Formats: sequence, C-alpha cells, structure tokens
Amino acid sequence: MKQVILLLSIFLCSCQRGDDCFTNKGANGSISRKLEVFDKISVENRINLIITQDSAKAGEVVISGPENLLEEITTDVSDGWLKIKNMNTCNFVRSYDYELTINVFLKELRVLNIDGIASVKTEDTLLIKKLDIEHLALSDIHLTLSGDEVFLRSRNSAHTRLDGKIKVFKGSIEEISDVDAEFLKAEEVLLDTHSPLDCIVNASKGIFVKIYGPGSILYVYEPSEYKIVDVQLSSGRLRKK
Repeated sequence: MKQVILLLSIFLCSCQRGDDCFTNKGANGSISRKLEVFDKISVENRINLIITQDSAKAGEVVISGPENLLEEITTDVSDGWLKIKNMNTCNFVRSYDYELTINVFLKELRVLNIDGIASVKTEDTLLIKKLDIEHLALSDIHLTLSGDEVFLRSRNSAHTRLDGKIKVFKGSIEEISDVDAEFLKAEEVLLDTHSPLDCIVNASKGIFVKIYGPGSILYVYEPSEYKIVDVQLSSGRLRKK
C-alpha cells in the first residue's frame, strides 16, 4: 500500500496542474501571437511547423490544435531566435490522435534547428541567402528553397526532402538519416555521408563527396565540370540514379 501511495504521489507531483493531466483536449481551435521579428527557428517536441515567407506578416505565429493544449505551446523570441516548445505534460494519459500545428510568418530564415519528433515544411518557396539546417528529429522535413546556399546536418533517423533551385548544397548526413534532394536543382553539391541509407542529389556543375558508410550517394544527371569522391571508406558509392 505504501508503494502505491508513493507512486501516486510521484504521478501527481510530476503533473502539477490538474487541467493539464486530467481534462480532455478540447475542441480544435487556434490562437494568434504577434512576436518580435526573428530569422532563426528552433522547434522540438511533438509539433508540426509550417514556414511561410511573408514580410507583411513577419513575426506572426498561429497555433492550431486542441484548444486546451494551445496555451502550453511556448513561442519565445530572443536575439533573433524563435524557440518553440510543447510544454504539455502527462500526454501518456491522453490519446495521441491529435496534431499541434504552428504556422510562422517571417521575412528571412537563416537557421533552422529541429529536434524531438517535430516535422517541418514550407508553405511555398523560401527565398534564402544562406540557410543552415540542423535536423536531429525522428521525423521528416520538406522544404522548397531558392537562393545561394543551404547547409544540412542530419542525425538520428531524420529524413530530409529538399526541392527548388540553389547554387550550392552542402551537407553532412550522419547516423541513420538521409536526404532526398532529387528535385533540388543545385549548381554544386558538397556532401559527406556516414549513413547506411542512400541519398539523392542533383548538380549541374559539380559533385564533391566523402562516403564513410554503406549508403550510396545517387546523382540525377552527369555534372558538367567535376565529379570527385574524396573519401570512400565503406561499400557506399557515388553512382547515377
């Protein structure tokens, strides 16, 4: 009996607010927030993020989902960083048949960090100068880009799909992650991979790769200027798709 009481006490303490643990999710709704302007985003936990480039609405955030969960989504801005977190606790007593979606509006995006099981997509083509992406989540992201340079670092089982047109695509694909950039038309691709999964790239001028794992790097078209395998330490190959 003492053990039961102790476990119950721990449960109640870990779920400090009864409205979070024991009320239902509520009907679907949405709330809007007007924030400071940001050009860097960090998102984690169980969130679907949609990015829209719109200078007139820059700094606006719309959160959609079960209305009793919306206020526990934090959207803090500091030094140009928008940090999004799902602070809802005791989700193990709720069903998981719901989604929390955040639409963010910005003028420019320079850094995107994804963690947890957050997923990300763009509403339309995102115009960039240089975008750094760190994708550590156990989920998928799908971005359509146009501009100068994008750098991707992915880990865990992150899956990244990139579309659009870019001058330079750089990346480091680690653990059991992968990237599908078949429809990202780049002039140059500089990529290293440690993954057992295959990756796909599309370069018109040049490809420079380092392959440390069994996963291959597949390319769509023959580049016009160079195709270099600088390191090859496993069974992975650079080969035409």
